[in-house]
Amino acid sequence: MSVDPNPAHPGAQVKLRVHGCENNRGAAKSPVFAADVDLYGRDGGRSPLYGEAVISSYASPGRHSIRVFCDGDERATGSIEITHHRPSHHASPVWPVHAGGGGMSAELAETTRLAAAAKKDHGSGGGPGMPHTVIGALLAAAATLAVAGRALALRRRRSGE
Repeated sequence: MSVDPNPAHPGAQVKLRVHGCENNRGAAKSPVFAADVDLYGRDGGRSPLYGEAVISSYASPGRHSIRVFCDGDERATGSIEITHHRPSHHASPVWPVHAGGGGMSAELAETTRLAAAAKKDHGSGGGPGMPHTVIGALLAAAATLAVAGRALALRRRRSGE
């Protein structure tokens, strides 16, 4: 059985590789894993089984055992070394971040102000008002009457009226 990386720290993700299982599936269990790990392989047990585990954020430093089960039986054991995790840098910036935004904040503030002014001038609905709706309905009615009149004229001309 191999574990990578080993040693690992709480919260880390580790890859497991196990030889010796006869089928394509297995499970790995350890008190330091956040959850039991499903192991998968192929070729009917001729290739190793693989899985990924997350080390519990509550894992204490030291060597911990890993047990592997295949077909309900314990097939292999291994171990993982848990180290105390000390971040090498600050988790949040202590100086302004050089993200390339430049003067964008002033431009965005102006855009927000203009959008608020436009909303005030044109109402808060954002769509057409009552006058636009009435004009649209009248135009649709006129178009319907024009099409109906044209169809009636063609029909009368064909029938000889």
